[in-house]
Amino acid sequence: MKKIVSIISIVILILICININSSKAEDFKLDYTETTETFNNPERGFYTPVYIKYTENNNKVIGENEAKKNLIHLRLDIGQFSKAINGKKDIELTQDMLNSFNQTLKKIKENGGTTIVRFAYTYEGDKNKEPSIDMILTHIKQLCPIFTENQDVISYIELGFFGPWGEMHTSDVCTQENVAKALDVMLNNTPEKIKIGVRQPKYYTYWAGIERDKLSENVTTLGTKEYRVGLYNDGYLGSESDLGTFNNRNLEIKWLEKQANHTLYGGEVVANYASGTPLNTVKYMSEEAFKTHTTYLNEIYNDKVLETWKNEKYEGEDQLYKGKNGYTYIANHLGYRYVIRKANIQNKVEQGKKINVELNIENVGFANLINSKIVTIVFSKNDKIYEVKTKIDPTKWESKQTTKLQFEVDVPEELVDGNWNIYLRISQYGNLKIDNNYQCIRFANEGQMWNQDIGANYIGNTTVIKKAEENENKVENNIITNIVNDVTDNTEKNITNDNNNIVEDNLISNTIKDNNEQNNVEKKDNLENSTTDTVTNNSSASINNVVENTNIKMADNTTSKVIYPHTGNDAFTIIKVLIAIFILISIYIYINSFIWCH
Repeated sequence: MKKIVSIISIVILILICININSSKAEDFKLDYTETTETFNNPERGFYTPVYIKYTENNNKVIGENEAKKNLIHLRLDIGQFSKAINGKKDIELTQDMLNSFNQTLKKIKENGGTTIVRFAYTYEGDKNKEPSIDMILTHIKQLCPIFTENQDVISYIELGFFGPWGEMHTSDVCTQENVAKALDVMLNNTPEKIKIGVRQPKYYTYWAGIERDKLSENVTTLGTKEYRVGLYNDGYLGSESDLGTFNNRNLEIKWLEKQANHTLYGGEVVANYASGTPLNTVKYMSEEAFKTHTTYLNEIYNDKVLETWKNEKYEGEDQLYKGKNGYTYIANHLGYRYVIRKANIQNKVEQGKKINVELNIENVGFANLINSKIVTIVFSKNDKIYEVKTKIDPTKWESKQTTKLQFEVDVPEELVDGNWNIYLRISQYGNLKIDNNYQCIRFANEGQMWNQDIGANYIGNTTVIKKAEENENKVENNIITNIVNDVTDNTEKNITNDNNNIVEDNLISNTIKDNNEQNNVEKKDNLENSTTDTVTNNSSASINNVVENTNIKMADNTTSKVIYPHTGNDAFTIIKVLIAIFILISIYIYINSFIWCH
């Protein structure tokens, strides 16, 4: 009997040690419930206004506390460079001023924020304080290189320059012709990525050469200058015309409904000047903001209206917010707001193979994500992290729509066997190792899905098993030639085996066209490359990326890399296992001594 007890004790010790040595990744539970929690996300929400007045010399950069805000509205006063203000003559912007502005943008980025930029020659309500139109255009040209250099931190440029507060009124120089000239200079000297807003639709229609009463018929296309131009509205919901912003509200909002899908729209809510039913209410905004795709508003103005929202109960159709205050509803819905509604991940996968992922993501916000971001898949286990780039485009996840994604991701061969957590990460640069989680997007799900340390959203886990042994002939016959091609919506994508012409089983049918047969022939024997496709809405795609030290050219000439931010925990794990074994053996000796003594 004593021998049996001893044998059982030894078996228990071995099993405990094995369990310690094969630690699993933490298993979070997915929660598809939308939260009402208010939190920051890049380039959306209530902004913090920051006023800076520039002079010829001794300019300062934004303050430390102000630079730490999530979304900053820079109100930049350059009146000292206008004769109407300095009393001498119109002058060009000085290098000191330009350097100060440049450093302000960099400081905002260092603190993890983004900014909306507006220049004006007075923020005190005085009229006719601008320099000549020629000097205005010169100032814009001087600023454009700084806009270009700091484009990642600039969410939107409100054209400004004309009128008090840059609101394009009460100024002799603020003609449609002059605004059109300024808009052209700005568009011609900044990257296509940067969107630019004008104060009223009339400035857009004059510049674009279309009749204002036919604005609702105007549809812009990617790659054109028109595609980049939007509105900003500092008379937001103040009256039937938003204090002169709109000429025909219904018609012009129909245009915004399309144009603001890819340009930011927002401004300042104002007091009620409507002749009839007030528009600046939670009830009205909660309906119209889905049409205008409102992304940002001033957090301090109009303070009385904002206070009313905080005391007003939400009574709209969204049952989740019933009984909550209206301010919370609006704050949470400005811009985009993503909720994972479904996540299916293949529960077991072999090292170096592809893993199937299926996601349903709903955008419950008023608007779309406007500026592009990089989506990556992160594999995490203990302190080891691997990041794989994809071609998923989150700007296509439209407001009030649920986007279904079905795709495959290559599992790096370096992943040790065991259980791995999987995260979806949306960021500006897609490089967890060095990007400081800049502009990472959090999903609005309940539970523990958000990982602050890596700036990513948990979507499930999988068990990685060791790679099966394969002989050389089998490998040669089953390598799929690397194909990198753009895939458009509503087309078929088939990935075929070059030798056997076999279609991948796990893809929803879509066609990938090979435009370079010679390159494919040359890459047949290259085992380090993998198949990569563009993922678009309403379709699924294979998103296959790269293992350690391997770069693959993507459709946009970027590369995909696996990153190892933390890999130095192995020695520490071994020490812990040895200590545990020592303690268990000591307990075992004590127990057996007790048994044999009795």
